Amino acid sequence: MNAQALPMTDVETAPADAEAAFVGRLMAGEDAAFQELYRRHAGDVFRLACRFVYSETEAEEVVQEVFIAAFRYVGQFRGQSRLKTWLYRITVNRALKRRRWWRRRREVGADLLPEGALPLPGPDVRIADRQRLGIVRGLLDGLDARKRAVLVLHELEGLDTKEIADILECPRSTVLTRLSRARHELIDRARAAGVALEEG
Repeated sequence: MNAQALPMTDVETAPADAEAAFVGRLMAGEDAAFQELYRRHAGDVFRLACRFVYSETEAEEVVQEVFIAAFRYVGQFRGQSRLKTWLYRITVNRALKRRRWWRRRREVGADLLPEGALPLPGPDVRIADRQRLGIVRGLLDGLDARKRAVLVLHELEGLDTKEIADILECPRSTVLTRLSRARHELIDRARAAGVALEEG
């Protein structure tokens, strides 16, 4: 029987059943399952981490922290969201923790950011105008952590507001409010800096 002949409910539940089985392997401590988890998601985790931290080296460290945490705490995963959503939640939390650490260091006059510490895009991101990208990232850096998180997840990662609400563990209405405020603040900052942002 081909996929077209399957009832819609079977087509819809098949991926969920496959993920549930995969999570079961993770919870059983299967080494091959954790290797597969890393292969499936390390690239996405790295790219997302790059949106928040100050260098690719830091992003790589975030990736390590995320998968160590996933290994330790997979038993707490309840399947109420997708596995990728759960990994993104850990990634955002770990990356923002690093940003706060760097911010505290700057505020107390400690070491400056490492040379070339401009947040970098993931290796799959193709941007022709690197200078303009740097300006936009600088504008994003001026947003507070909660606004930045929703803007990055929605505009750069392409996630819908329900997925973002799952990742940030807050109501969807809160995500919508933060997203609206973040967009307006980013536009205001861009105008003040003389930068024209294209609509969307």
